[in-house]
Amino acid sequence: MIRWGWPVAVVVLLGVTGCGDDAPPTAEQRERALAAGFDADLAYVTDADGYNLAAGGSGVYGDSGYQGIYSSARGAVLRLTVERTSLDAATCPDLPIPGAESVVPVQCTPDGDAWVRVAGTEHEYAIARGDRLIRVSGPDAATVRSVAVAARPATGDELETLLPERSSVVERGDIHGDNAPDNDVGAGG
Repeated sequence: MIRWGWPVAVVVLLGVTGCGDDAPPTAEQRERALAAGFDADLAYVTDADGYNLAAGGSGVYGDSGYQGIYSSARGAVLRLTVERTSLDAATCPDLPIPGAESVVPVQCTPDGDAWVRVAGTEHEYAIARGDRLIRVSGPDAATVRSVAVAARPATGDELETLLPERSSVVERGDIHGDNAPDNDVGAGG
C-alpha cells in the first residue's frame, strides 16, 4: 500500500488486487496528462514501503516521459521514471541516473532482462516492459530493485490523484469573438 502525502488529506492507494477501481484512464484524464506533458499510459505507481509520493512530485520527465518522486520520513528519495525508450549495453553507460553527479560514470550490470546501474552513491534498477523503460533510482540497490519490480500502470483512480487539478475557465466580460481583450477606453477616456 502506498500512502500519498497531500497537504489537506492523505489519499491511500490500494495496491492489492481486487481493491479499489481498476478502471483504465478516461479520455478526459488522458487529455489532462497530455496537457501536463506526458502520456497517461506512462504514469506508473509502485509499492515503496516507508515512502510517500512527494507533494508535487508527479509529472513530466524529460521530453514526454513520466516521473513520480517518493520520499521517506528520513529524507531518502526514490525517483520512478517511465519513458518510451530502450536500454542496452551500448546505451546504458550514457544514460544519466537522476540525482547522481554528472561527472561520475554510470556502471551497468545486466540482471536478466533488466539493468543494475550505479553512479557514485546513486543506485538505479531499469526494466524494459514492451516499449517502456521503467527506472527507479535511489540510495540503495535492494530498495530500487524491489520498487522497480513492483511498478505497474496507474489505474484511472490512481491517475486522478497524480494529475494536476482541472483548470477552471474564468469568464471575462472583456473577451469577445477573437478571444482578444477589449481594451477600448470608452466615451470618457
